[in-house]
Amino acid sequence: MIFYDKMKILALHLHNYIEYARVRGTCTDKLLQHFKGLPPDLSNETAVVSEEEFYGVLQAIHGELKDELWGIKAGHFVSLQLLGLIHRISLQTTTIAEALHYLQSYLVATLPIVKAQTNVIDTRVVVTLTIENAKTDINRVILENTLTVIAREISMMTQHPADVHLTTPFYDDHYPPEWQKSEAFTLSFEPGILKAELRQNNQLHLDVLIPQYLRMIEELRSGSSFTNRVKVTMLSMSDPELPDIQRLCNALCVTPRTLQRRLKEENISFRGLVEDLQKQICSCLLRHDRYTVSAISYVLGYSEPASFIHSFKKWFGYPPERMRERFRNA
Repeated sequence: MIFYDKMKILALHLHNYIEYARVRGTCTDKLLQHFKGLPPDLSNETAVVSEEEFYGVLQAIHGELKDELWGIKAGHFVSLQLLGLIHRISLQTTTIAEALHYLQSYLVATLPIVKAQTNVIDTRVVVTLTIENAKTDINRVILENTLTVIAREISMMTQHPADVHLTTPFYDDHYPPEWQKSEAFTLSFEPGILKAELRQNNQLHLDVLIPQYLRMIEELRSGSSFTNRVKVTMLSMSDPELPDIQRLCNALCVTPRTLQRRLKEENISFRGLVEDLQKQICSCLLRHDRYTVSAISYVLGYSEPASFIHSFKKWFGYPPERMRERFRNA
């Protein structure tokens, strides 16, 4: 058996689990009082925690949530820009193979309990993740979470829709459709080339940074309302497209009906909330000429620029280029 007592883990990894637990309604401040050695700011990019502290906090959250799939749900919630993994360096790479090389280096440096091995089997790249200790329940959370984040990143990077398969020894009918049964924790996909247009537009990182900026503003407001929690969750899950209602409900562990009812109690609909966030994001992106109307429509999740332009006219009463011209003349 290998012991990890002296290993240090980037606190940012723990921060994202805690943020997810918070939006699920867990009293994280009370929970963290039992862990005196944690750094004051877990989101600090240089802060680290011990393996013992890392597992201790995750075990406490696990006990509170009582949800076997919370690692996957937290992986859909996490901000790719904040967590990193492939994201911080993927915008500088030109192939999936190169990005996976950096992924393994990143895991070694920031999450050393997780070991990643990459192989090419037939026509698919297979990434296998392992943790060499006996903490089965929490290792399941960590590995399924990490696979989920990697899958999100690969889906952003590939030129065509990524046929990503995920496997776990714990698979049952409650897992999302992309998951399958296997003896190992793996991710597999057909290798592809990065989206050249998206990569060019991402040089400024604005399509990812703007939702996180809006999230920061939202978190500075009162966090007592359900609408506030929903907005924070949606902006956290933006990659860069906002999540649909089913993904959002899975993360918050509520049904679409319950979500709609609770939003209605606060005088807003899900559609209205989505449009409000889309309006804020596109208004920011239109200030930068490098983002074409087509690129903005992609960021916002529209299949065709014409659909985006139609929505924009409905929101503001005029086309996006007129708003861009107003920004230029302001």
